[in-house]
Amino acid sequence: MKKLDYYFKELGLSKTKEGILFLSGVLASLGLAVGIFFWKGMGVMMLIPAVVLILFVYVFGMRYPRGIRKRDDEDLEEFVRLFTFFGIYIANGHNVFHALESILPFSSSRMKARLEGLLSSIENDKTVTPFIDFSSRFPDMKVREVMVAIYAMIDEGEGGVYIAQFQHIFGKLSDDRHALAKAKRIEALQNLSFLPLAGSGIAMMMLVVALMEIMGSLMYVI
Repeated sequence: MKKLDYYFKELGLSKTKEGILFLSGVLASLGLAVGIFFWKGMGVMMLIPAVVLILFVYVFGMRYPRGIRKRDDEDLEEFVRLFTFFGIYIANGHNVFHALESILPFSSSRMKARLEGLLSSIENDKTVTPFIDFSSRFPDMKVREVMVAIYAMIDEGEGGVYIAQFQHIFGKLSDDRHALAKAKRIEALQNLSFLPLAGSGIAMMMLVVALMEIMGSLMYVI
């Protein structure tokens, strides 16, 4: 239950709506089973609703971790996009605080709330802690390195050395994200080639079930 509560909180889901959706899927599977029972009676065809129910429960449960991964990927993509602008502001002579304020209009509501929290924390805490706390919301440790480099520009001065350090660390993160995005596109294209095979497999399964049903009927007649 704690795991589910975590998913609901992180993804902003309603327990009531999720419960109704899950119950609807289970009832639909049971309804299919009842329909097949009155149509064909007890037989191999009853495997169909059982398989449907198992697939539904699996897909339903996988929505949550998949949703977390998707959100984290979106946040990382947005971080790279926003802090590309941040780097431009810094290179043009803006200080860290003003550069962070300047990227707020380009951010999503979720990222904007995090950035506003960071700006508020910076005003009250002059240590590296606000930057570490901000980076903890991202799964990639390189984000933490980037934020520590940004803090160094405040703590040690915004000279060329610290700007170059930020650009070097951020550049590695940006390159990694672009390489990962390219790999995902290639993987998606490769997965498309398996769709005809999956369709053939489903057709074969349905054929086997139909043949077993026919054989069962013939044996009953004999």
